[in-house]
Amino acid sequence: MNNELAGLYECFNKDGIALFTDKLIEFINKYEYVFSKFVFKDTLEAIKKFDSIDFYLGTSEDNLEAMVFHYSGQMKKATEEEICYNVIHLIWDIATFMTQEVCPSCQDENLKIASSIDGTKIYKTCDNCLITILNNEFIDRPQEMISATKEQVNKIV
Repeated sequence: MNNELAGLYECFNKDGIALFTDKLIEFINKYEYVFSKFVFKDTLEAIKKFDSIDFYLGTSEDNLEAMVFHYSGQMKKATEEEICYNVIHLIWDIATFMTQEVCPSCQDENLKIASSIDGTKIYKTCDNCLITILNNEFIDRPQEMISATKEQVNKIV
């Protein structure tokens, strides 16, 4: 599992971000029994069904190439829990749409668009201070959120 993920990370190319994302989803599906120990069941079920074509990929200002390269070496000695945490968060970083709207709370980062697991709610959220906004009101951050699809993003941007 470790070497397989490290190899996947080492092949990352931002120009092939859709293929890379789909391979991460395949990795999760292959090791579902491991991910199910550390990831909420509903979140895992939703992410397993992701298809890169449904998302705006790589919209954050993060240097994904540097981040993935940095993680590639760490994954060789990572625990199963660290691997699951890393893959899920990397998918979040790649697939969650970043707006041009600056966080009204911390003024530090642009807001991202996320979805409830069942797709009925669309949130604006900040990865830095963790505020979450639903219908222009601050709310307690839901325990489970996933990346919003293109269709959901288009509804509020």
